[in-house]
Amino acid sequence: MKRLLCCFFAGLFLLASLPIVASAADADVVLFSSAAPCTIIISETADTQDVNAAETLQRYLSEISGQEIPIASDSAAASGPEIAVGKTNRDSSSSSLPNGGYHIGFSGDTLCITGEGTKGTLNGVYAFLRDHCGCRWYAGDEIALPKRDILTVPADIDVTYKPFFEYAATDWLGSPGDDTFSKANGLTGNGCYISQFCHTLSRYFCARDEYFSEHPEYFALHDGKRSPNQLCLTNPDTIRIVTDEVFKYLGYYHDPNADLQIISLTQDDNGDYCECPSCKALDDANGSHAGSNISFANTVADAVKAAGYDNVAIDTFAYQYTRKTPTQVVPRENVIVRLCDIECCFCHTLDDAKCKENVSFMQDLRDWAKICKRVYIWDYTTDYFETPCIYPDFGVLQRNIQIFYENNVKGVFEEGNGADFINVEFAALRSYLLSRLMQDPYLDFDAEMRGFLDAYYGEAGKPIYNFLQRVTEKAGALKTSHLGVFPYCKEILRAFTTKDVAYCDEQWADALDKVADTRYFERTERSSVCWRYWKCSNAKGEFSPLRSTLYTRMREKETLYNDLVRMGVTRISDARRNRDLTSCRSIILLRKPGKWCALYENAFWDFLSPFVDKLYSHMSRIFR
Repeated sequence: MKRLLCCFFAGLFLLASLPIVASAADADVVLFSSAAPCTIIISETADTQDVNAAETLQRYLSEISGQEIPIASDSAAASGPEIAVGKTNRDSSSSSLPNGGYHIGFSGDTLCITGEGTKGTLNGVYAFLRDHCGCRWYAGDEIALPKRDILTVPADIDVTYKPFFEYAATDWLGSPGDDTFSKANGLTGNGCYISQFCHTLSRYFCARDEYFSEHPEYFALHDGKRSPNQLCLTNPDTIRIVTDEVFKYLGYYHDPNADLQIISLTQDDNGDYCECPSCKALDDANGSHAGSNISFANTVADAVKAAGYDNVAIDTFAYQYTRKTPTQVVPRENVIVRLCDIECCFCHTLDDAKCKENVSFMQDLRDWAKICKRVYIWDYTTDYFETPCIYPDFGVLQRNIQIFYENNVKGVFEEGNGADFINVEFAALRSYLLSRLMQDPYLDFDAEMRGFLDAYYGEAGKPIYNFLQRVTEKAGALKTSHLGVFPYCKEILRAFTTKDVAYCDEQWADALDKVADTRYFERTERSSVCWRYWKCSNAKGEFSPLRSTLYTRMREKETLYNDLVRMGVTRISDARRNRDLTSCRSIILLRKPGKWCALYENAFWDFLSPFVDKLYSHMSRIFR
């Protein structure tokens, strides 16, 4: 027995004395440290895109490390850790990638970041900075660059990314207009459209101002009269003029090296579709006004293709009266159909079979996906009637974008509040979340939201998160609750109870109390207005007649109005009720619980409102 024990312990000693060799999968490679900074390698013949990607990596790694990170040619011998950017002699891989895709992995001792198309390598650089350096581009004015003394990556790192969408864009205020934010978060929309973006037919192509007076036959015959608001899409002269104008755009703006360029031939924003015998016959045969619309787009697209513009696509709408698929006409491969979900409900996901508002849209989406290889989506993410109000659609953002991808959608445009004059909700948050979701619809949405809120609002981030969770939870709690894109504030959060209001008040009070930093406080205060506006519209909280006197309520409304003015809000709507804030002052002050002032649309209100303002001022002096 003693002999066995001696053998056992001797064996343990022998094993312990052997060197420990970590498997490659468990090892980390040091890319830079204070003792050994890395070198960025590019090809001697690197193109502009690769040089830009390398300089971007250099700029951020230098800031993160506090060291000067050099860039060297791949003709130089290796000396220390290297990161090769773009196509270099360091990279022996031959992976096939789609436009915008990238690969990150080691080739020998060199970490290689390579991509395809004009944006692929840059996308890979930003992905590396985000996923392995902890960087985040939350907004144009909020970039997180953690300082690091040492940077390691797994030795077995092997990341291949293929874009979920060939086109990803949003017009949410501020950040998408920032070039760095757009590139860092993978937005591809900037620069793709070389024509105007939308509603182009009769405005810009075969423009009514130029042609209607002398050639009304170029325009729609609607209700028995020629309308300048849409084109006749079967008139040969109309087709010829538009085609010629498309080629003029291509002559000025075509870039043969671009991954994708788009010209928009889209119906104007009205219902004056053409009912001439030729258009009507084509639409009737197809069971949809999309019959004449797609036929028109196909004709122009054929001419563009025949002329050799292989990277150009013609874009048209499936919007309102053209939303249904045609039964006999199929879009060409270089025709993009932008399907718009403007009629849908956004407190329920688009695939919610219990939401009748969304069932028909889902059928249209599936139908278009069957006949069109390039379906794009125009998605809506704001309240166009009362834009300063909280819009509780956060619970559907991720699933809806997943639905688009799962139904073979190739491009997504997320329309929001792109107006400087109504920025008091969560524009920066929505811009970031939507941009990230278009890059990866299956990411950890909650983690991305929490990360943004903490970075953008500081200590106020947690209570603001609690507020957003509550409004999301209650957005569609009632069976009769739906959330379109044109709701009055009184139609939003109708399931909210007194306890819900008190809870949200507590969260905002906590948020405003916690932040001392001026930057965080200003952001928190601005976003809090969307909640105060909702309470004003619904006579809740400090605006409730059960909690305050008439004078107190009027004073609170006056304060809200003054805060809107102070924050640069000049209008309260981005839709057809596009009144400027000053003319709506009396409306805000006199708003009744659950109602929009009936005089709002009445021209007489412009005459009456100054007298109401004077009456309010007089009453205020009396009650003081």
